[in-house]
Amino acid sequence: MEKDAMEESLIDNSKPTTDSCDMQGQNPWLKEVKTTGHSFIKRGIAMVVILLAAAAAIAYCSDNQWIMVPAVISALYTLAVVVATGLVWIRVASRSVDSLTTFYSAVSGFRMLLTISVMFGYYLAYGREEMLGFLSVLAPFYVAMLVHHSIFFGMKSKIVDKFNNVKQHS
Repeated sequence: MEKDAMEESLIDNSKPTTDSCDMQGQNPWLKEVKTTGHSFIKRGIAMVVILLAAAAAIAYCSDNQWIMVPAVISALYTLAVVVATGLVWIRVASRSVDSLTTFYSAVSGFRMLLTISVMFGYYLAYGREEMLGFLSVLAPFYVAMLVHHSIFFGMKSKIVDKFNNVKQHS
């Protein structure tokens, strides 16, 4: 008897799980959250690829090969932040919609601290003479990441409003 109750609790699919990649049987809100988060990540990766290709084209055309090291570091930094932001957003939005405003504030602070850490690491590795060049390459990646985050989640806040309206009418 106890074994049957345990099996039923393991089989209970009434609560959608966020760890499952299978979206069948989940509520529409969770599907929308996962789609939105994955779309944010994909667009962020595309943005990084475009910026890295632009940096490579500038390095090739202007014979400034030094641009590539800062560009690769900036691209890896931007990719890490975009992927982490997207995955954490999926988790936060699927569990507590009310926590999204706190999430946006926390991401801004985290992004700033991580940027300062990357700049400090580059300073330690390459010295003072190389910092201006690094900052001139990092700046477009950072600004593009800010714009991507602001526009994407600004438009996606409509999803949260729609969810809150549905939640209030239920």
